Amino acid sequence: MLLTRILLMVSFLICLAIPVVADDEDFDTQMMRASVKIAHDQSTATGFVLSGADGGKFILVTAAHVFEKSPDAETTVIFRSRLSEGVYQKESMKLVIRKDGMPVWTKHPSEDVAAIWIVPPQNADLPSIPVELLASDELLKKHKVHPGELMSCLGYPHRNEANDAGFAILRSGPIGSFPLVPTAKSRTFYLSANTFEGDSGGPVYLTRPSRPQTDAGEVNLILGLVTGNLFLDEEAKMVYGTTKIRHRLGLAIVVHAAFIKETIDKLP
Repeated sequence: MLLTRILLMVSFLICLAIPVVADDEDFDTQMMRASVKIAHDQSTATGFVLSGADGGKFILVTAAHVFEKSPDAETTVIFRSRLSEGVYQKESMKLVIRKDGMPVWTKHPSEDVAAIWIVPPQNADLPSIPVELLASDELLKKHKVHPGELMSCLGYPHRNEANDAGFAILRSGPIGSFPLVPTAKSRTFYLSANTFEGDSGGPVYLTRPSRPQTDAGEVNLILGLVTGNLFLDEEAKMVYGTTKIRHRLGLAIVVHAAFIKETIDKLP
């Protein structure tokens, strides 16, 4: 009887210590909660947070040029705290990205990817999204991810936020290029979606519902992060001069998640 009470008490304390995500919370919502705004005086960008293996530490992932273009030793990362059901408020923190003029983040040797250990504010509302959800070549093949399949992305286009709580804005579009694998050769792919300045570093992910008729379970994968857009530049000649016009082609450039995993593996 005493042993049973002790086991129940231990189970209760474990439940208190470990953040629990509701069983019915969809992957879109989890990714929304995991995405953060990265900002300094000159620009705004996007990042997303994965759970690390080291206790309360997390990993912030973004595009490398986001940190490279930040002129200061610190940048601001904006999280949210949950006050009550459906009520959130911003939780900002300063993140040191340089010491003695040298970067403290880890950059991929060849791709526009950066990762850094981060300890979020104590009240930050974050889901536990494991690194294992980063799509490797094997996972892309296993789940037959293909051109035309609908993806989602999160970001802060031109500094805009979804609401006063500072959540990112979700957009979606199909994969617009082929082949995807081997990722070491393709390196990036196109997402047919309008993205803008401020979206750099935002996650691109797949959430595929379960299909009982085929015994196919739900699939949730992070496929990469946004690093840029495809443009068409042209000159318009006029009587007294010329002007340059830039057209957005509605194609986001996405670095494969395999390179995110390689970057995380290099974290000190």
